[in-house]
Amino acid sequence: SNAANEEYSSVTGGSNNLAVGSYSSVSGGSRNEASGKYSSSSGGGGNVASGLVSYVSGGGNNRAVGRYTSVSGGANNEASGIHKDINGGGFSSISGGYRNIASGEFSSVTAGSDNSATDSYSSVSGGRFNEASGYASSISGGSSNVASAKYSSVTGGRDNN
Repeated sequence: SNAANEEYSSVTGGSNNLAVGSYSSVSGGSRNEASGKYSSSSGGGGNVASGLVSYVSGGGNNRAVGRYTSVSGGANNEASGIHKDINGGGFSSISGGYRNIASGEFSSVTAGSDNSATDSYSSVSGGRFNEASGYASSISGGSSNVASAKYSSVTGGRDNN
C-alpha cells in the first residue's frame, strides 16, 4: 500500500510508495520514497529522494540524499553532494548510468558506470571506472582515469592519472 504521511505530501499511483517529507511527492513506481522536504520520486523502483529539494526521476535503486540533488535515471546511482561542506553540501547530479557517485558539492556524473565525482565542482561525462577527485577536476570519458589535482582534466583514454 502507498502512504503520504506529512503535510501536503502525495502519492499518485504505483505500489508500496512512501511520501513522508513535507510537500513531498511520489508519482508511481514501486517501493519509492520521498522523505526530504519538497522532494519527489517519479517512477521506477526502490528510489529514495531524502535530501531537501531532492529529485529522482526513474530507474532503480537510485538515491538523491543531499540538498538540491538529483538523479535522472539509471540504476544504483547516488547524488549526495556531501563532500567538503560541514552543512551537508548538495547541488550534485547524476543524469544516468550505473553505480555512479556524485558526492562533491556541485559535482556531476553524466553517464557511464562506476564513475565518481568526489570533490567540489568535479565532473565525469561518461566512460567507466573514472574518478574526478580533485577540486574542479573533470574527466570526459574513457576507462580507469583519475583527475586528482585541483583543476585537472583527462579528456579520455585509459589509465591516465
